[in-house]
Amino acid sequence: MRFPPPKAAGVLTAVGLALGLAAIPAPAYAAPITCDAKALVTAIDAANLAGGGTVDLAANCVYSLDAVEPAAGGNGPNGLPVITEAVTVNGANSVIERATAAGTPKFRFFEIGGARGELTLNRVTLRNGDPTALGTEDGGAILVNANRVLTVNNSVLTGNTAHEGGAIASLGGSSTRISGSEFTSNSAVAGGGGLFNLGGGIAILSTTVSETSTTVSDTPVAETPTTVSDTPVAETPNTVSETPAAETPTTVSETPAAETPTTVSNNTTTASNNSTTVSNNTATVSNGRADCTCTGTIGAIGAQTL
Repeated sequence: MRFPPPKAAGVLTAVGLALGLAAIPAPAYAAPITCDAKALVTAIDAANLAGGGTVDLAANCVYSLDAVEPAAGGNGPNGLPVITEAVTVNGANSVIERATAAGTPKFRFFEIGGARGELTLNRVTLRNGDPTALGTEDGGAILVNANRVLTVNNSVLTGNTAHEGGAIASLGGSSTRISGSEFTSNSAVAGGGGLFNLGGGIAILSTTVSETSTTVSDTPVAETPTTVSDTPVAETPNTVSETPAAETPTTVSETPAAETPTTVSNNTTTASNNSTTVSNNTATVSNGRADCTCTGTIGAIGAQTL
């Protein structure tokens, strides 16, 4: 019996491996972009249209956005196109900011939506986001819609503002993972100065959260008067009745003790128009370090805040 030479099997294996590799589709990549805000918008549009892709930011560049992209879903204004596919944004000491010039409209940077929206941020700084055009918009830098995915690695989110989730708001069924990042000087009006998670899954690893605040202002507690009215204590007279001394051969005339009634009546205690006001309170998590996978309820029913 003769066997084929060993190298023939090696050739077949190599051919099979080559065919297997050829069957794996190559991921779509957007071209590297210049340091220009319009180029960034165009690159994200291209990645969405390609079914997903990677956007590499210019090193040491500040992408200063000053316009709102067309709204989608009614969740407030965005400075960049809504992420509808799997998109990765890679930075190299790169910053995406909302411009500080007078007249710049309000907007967040990223909204993750569509049927398959998934965003990964690597080494990117997001600063000065504020979508509160009406005052009720969530996610100062990023809004993760229901059942969508966000991953943030080695990034900085700073100076962002929203109604809930000063930096990030994650809605029900979403998945958010944050690793090696920093949240600083973010603020929210209602909840989650840094992060607000409503019913989604969230993991926070080796991330620093500092100087984030949630402010509840000018919210008086309703007046609750307590009144005790017109409740007299029943009259209780104390009377010593006439008590004559027993007759003896020497008679002592009747000497009744003087009547001494004691009466407490018509007493009233009233407490009214009392109010308690809680105003201008700020809760701050400072110099904290979160290294956990958070589940359950923190701060409100079905909500997690940081």
